[in-house]
Amino acid sequence: MFSSQFMPPATTYKKHAQRLKSAIAQSDRVLLTLTTSLDGDSLGSMVAMAYALDKLGRRFFCYVPEDVPPMFHYLTKHRPLMREMEEAVAAYPLVMIFDTGDIKRTPLVADLVKRQPGQTQVVNIDHHPTVIHFADQLAVDHNIVDSAAASTTEMLVYLFDAMDVQIDAKMATALLTGILTDTTHFANPNTTDETMAVAARLMAKGADHQTITRATMRSKSLGTLKLWGRALSRLAFNPHSGVVSTVVTLQDLTECQVDDNATMGIANFLNTLSEGKVALVLKEEPGGFVKGSLRTTSDVNVAEIAQRFGGGGHAKAAAFKVRGKLVETGLGWQVEELPASTESDKL
Repeated sequence: MFSSQFMPPATTYKKHAQRLKSAIAQSDRVLLTLTTSLDGDSLGSMVAMAYALDKLGRRFFCYVPEDVPPMFHYLTKHRPLMREMEEAVAAYPLVMIFDTGDIKRTPLVADLVKRQPGQTQVVNIDHHPTVIHFADQLAVDHNIVDSAAASTTEMLVYLFDAMDVQIDAKMATALLTGILTDTTHFANPNTTDETMAVAARLMAKGADHQTITRATMRSKSLGTLKLWGRALSRLAFNPHSGVVSTVVTLQDLTECQVDDNATMGIANFLNTLSEGKVALVLKEEPGGFVKGSLRTTSDVNVAEIAQRFGGGGHAKAAAFKVRGKLVETGLGWQVEELPASTESDKL
């Protein structure tokens, strides 16, 4: 296994790119996938790699375990996607996973830990410090991590350079999507001068910045705005902890006639408030779970907070998921814990 938590673009990326290109050359069928709660970075990474595999003459299959939000249809309209696995993981000599944070977030995790390494190689590419073990077993053969990168797509630019894969306009659009969405259009503290330089290169390659901006920043429906109104009406500020928080329930989604995609961006928006050090959005999910999304522009490490609840992420952006439901009390909203009934409930 090869892994790195920080990779200078000109040195370590070259080593990983050589091994990745060799793995691709030895694989006649490649499975590309991502995890649940997909976003512009994970989807943009998968689509960009699909274009790269086209250039390298490899057959590939894209498995996406959930509906793609309409805002990202410009990325996938020319890409056939599998919502259900048509074959077992063992049918693919190479599996590539993008932007996971924790390998258990992919529905394929049970198959990944049962793979035959000589038959199926698993590569994870991520800008999060990724958890690659599941049930005390290693689920990944090659873990390519750069926690200094602003997005996984930024990493792919360096990898493609080292693999001598030419980036065209379609690839550039997918790659820039990941950068813009993960940096909130360069507003987040994880934006670096390297990130800006990579984005400029992608623009020069023909990335469709207008389409990305229109899709990701100007696509809110009336129902979405109603949902955001409810979330904003519940804002709470704890001056002791410095946390600004709000909640979104499943009932909210039903009554506003929107799906889970409507909640995207709330945590980032709260992170722009002048009050508070940390923004927290607690959101109910089907199956008896509550997801917490954490953001900060302060010196607080929200990844450490998320890790206390079994989650993870970056120092400035992290998330966790616990069993429970949101309950309004006289003291405000809180998570009422639910017991785990089956092993699958713990995923």
